[in-house]
Amino acid sequence: MDATEFREQLCAAIRRRSLVMFEYGDLIRVVEPHRFGVNSAGHEMLSGWLRAGYSRSDPAGGWRNYLVSDVTALQVLDAPFAGTRPGYSAHDARMREVYCELELAEAAAPSDSPFIVREPATAASTPSSDQATGTPAPTEHPAEAARTRDGEGDPPSATP
Repeated sequence: MDATEFREQLCAAIRRRSLVMFEYGDLIRVVEPHRFGVNSAGHEMLSGWLRAGYSRSDPAGGWRNYLVSDVTALQVLDAPFAGTRPGYSAHDARMREVYCELELAEAAAPSDSPFIVREPATAASTPSSDQATGTPAPTEHPAEAARTRDGEGDPPSATP
């Protein structure tokens, strides 16, 4: 991936508030990207929130800066994050030029909560699973329910 494509993907992830995954220092990192630009030393840098569980030295995660020259295998994930994290400021003296950044007005996400995706509920829809257990709701065809639940099962028999 060339530098222009890398910049475009990273800025798109910031605009959409999508998690990014990449290799850095021989480890895979999952990061909530907050700001991308050029640091005071003239190097491209990403500032973001490292998700919990992706650091040996600090398993709880937290703020990190990454030199883009050391980032490899960048992937923009189809997983959103809520917005700015605690400690995010509107100005970062370490960056002399900012290509893209999250807006400060966005709601801050709790620093200790896991990533959760919720589908919008509609009044007319019938739940397809028990929200607490994830168990599929009963269907008219038990074989279909079994196939849905564990991915296996015989297809319903066709009536001649």
